[in-house]
Amino acid sequence: MFKKISKGFILLFVVGLVLAACSTAPSEEGKKEEDKSEENKSEVVAKINGEEITREYYETQLEAIKTSYKNQGMNIDDLDGDMKKQMEESVLDQIINTEVLIQTAEGEGVSVEQSEVEAELEGLKSQFQDEAQYKEALEANNVSEDTLKEQLKDELIITKYLDTQIGEIKASAEEVEAAYEEYKAQVESQEQKAEELEAIQPQIEQQVIAQKKNEEVSKIIENLRKENEKNIEVLL
Repeated sequence: MFKKISKGFILLFVVGLVLAACSTAPSEEGKKEEDKSEENKSEVVAKINGEEITREYYETQLEAIKTSYKNQGMNIDDLDGDMKKQMEESVLDQIINTEVLIQTAEGEGVSVEQSEVEAELEGLKSQFQDEAQYKEALEANNVSEDTLKEQLKDELIITKYLDTQIGEIKASAEEVEAAYEEYKAQVESQEQKAEELEAIQPQIEQQVIAQKKNEEVSKIIENLRKENEKNIEVLL
């Protein structure tokens, strides 16, 4: 089966509005600020074939990416204005790509059973030492299990669709040799000894196949974006 196109643990989660606790009723000014916040949350930042993407959803995706970077030791606050803008545009672009893929897949009759989602969830849970560590990961990413299931469902739909579009991909001997020579040159440039091809051929083959699949996915997304271009509105 085609491996999931997203490698992060969480792509989707819902972030609630955090309000300071207060023993008295909010002031009129406070009510206005709250109303404004609610309006911002419901503001539409993009439309894909009539499906609306709200600012709230977009910002949860953006925060998910920031959290992911932070967990890897990267501080988003250190980025300059242009880099931050590029990241924000990239997040919105990914949301649109994902929605286009899901709409196309479902339009062609691709669906998943709840049992498939549950099996995928159990597979994910098995990567943790125990249930407590799994729940800690959910909490650290500010996501509920229900939201995670929805994300897994979307991933499975996209995976099935891409499987049918791409089919089986193999690595030719010439491609494996070329990838090995690239690996060898990189290792030797660091004054290290490269392993013989026979010792790492399966890994090299998988690398070639993964690269070819990624190229096919990029082509599919590019074509779908072109086909749906007139029905995609970016309002951000």
